Amino acid sequence: MVLLSACQRTPDQEIIRGTRVLNGSHGLELELTQHLELSPAMRDALDHGIALRLVYDITACGKSRTRALWLRQAALKRRYELQIEGDAEVRDFVRVSALEAALDRIRLPLDLPSDAQCAGEVQMNLDLAALPTPLRFPAFFEPQQWVLRSVRVPWEGR
Repeated sequence: MVLLSACQRTPDQEIIRGTRVLNGSHGLELELTQHLELSPAMRDALDHGIALRLVYDITACGKSRTRALWLRQAALKRRYELQIEGDAEVRDFVRVSALEAALDRIRLPLDLPSDAQCAGEVQMNLDLAALPTPLRFPAFFEPQQWVLRSVRVPWEGR
């Protein structure tokens, strides 16, 4: 019975609260308003130098694209870092609560020209495959501590 309860799928959460398409410096960007709370296990992992990867699956104009954010702790700087995968810019924060607050509103590039007129969907999840191997097994048996997945949210074009 314990094994069966451990294998239950954790329900998707209403993490993404709002969406808006904006003009960015390199085309359209999807601005997300979200309420994301890291579990105690996720916070503990960050405090021990384990990076967390949040993946955003976005559909737009009939194409799928993936964007990811890396959350990590820079121990030597005593800071928490937030970085869009593939972007050189790294934002840093003194406290993990400040990092979580920064996640309340993020902008993700859509790789669309500024005159594109299409809608789409977005869904966020914690990438368990990006965790170090010793944490993947506990993540499987303690999904309430490790599963962070939003419902699919539609968004309107400009």
